[in-house]
Amino acid sequence: MAEQPVLVLLHGLGANRHVWDEVAALWNADVYAPDIRGHGAAPWRKPYTFGAMAADVAEALQRDHRGTPYIVAGHSMGGVVGLALASGWFGPPPLVAVTIGIKLRWSAEDIGRIAELASRPSRMFGERADAVEWFMKLAGLHRVVEIDDERIGRAIEAGVMRADNERHLSTDGEPAHKNSPGSTVGWCVTQDPATIEVGPPDVIGLLAASKCRVAMALGGRDPVVTPEHHRDLAAAASANPLTVGITTPHVFEGLGHNVMVEDPQAVADWLATLPGHLGDC
Repeated sequence: MAEQPVLVLLHGLGANRHVWDEVAALWNADVYAPDIRGHGAAPWRKPYTFGAMAADVAEALQRDHRGTPYIVAGHSMGGVVGLALASGWFGPPPLVAVTIGIKLRWSAEDIGRIAELASRPSRMFGERADAVEWFMKLAGLHRVVEIDDERIGRAIEAGVMRADNERHLSTDGEPAHKNSPGSTVGWCVTQDPATIEVGPPDVIGLLAASKCRVAMALGGRDPVVTPEHHRDLAAAASANPLTVGITTPHVFEGLGHNVMVEDPQAVADWLATLPGHLGDC
């Protein structure tokens, strides 16, 4: 029997690795779900680029799973990081690269706000509950699931921290998180606001460079992307046979942007149908 690959699960902007917990629990092989730089327990460390994030993941895979084949499934921003890994620029590409809910169309307003949002200091809250609500909004989970839902308990724990917590260190060892002048020490999210600098991805370029099969999906009620948006990828689909089918993504009917939280069983079941999950790619 072929060696069972490692399933690499990558979270989206504003979230952390624990949004994949329920899917990971349903998987019957090894899973690697990291916090991407600037999120969760990972250091706040620029540059925040898809390449730098992919390099982090590739380095960890080489260190902890050297030589083991893997498939990667990424949500939103994490899906783009997965496509960067699929290029082979950072090490051996995965057997299959899966994306869920990548934002494909960016307005001039979206792009114009990036620099301003990235420059803001982390918001401070006097009460933990307020920081939790802010985390839920940043992660796209606000009004999707309740705060006391057990599916996101660990994600919330990893998503907020005391504002004087110094676990986020820059490469020179100094605290990367700094309170704004006059701020009250309290609670904040663990996401570095500067992570938004990652900006809009060159999805078409990454698809053209892919060295493995690519499968794309989205929630049927996702406010960020629709099946129609995937038609923008027609040129990429025709140029690289490994990406055929990306213009007709799998749709998780009735679900929104965070499908892996809303219905982890549906996501795990779909992943198990993809070529490569048993090492047959």
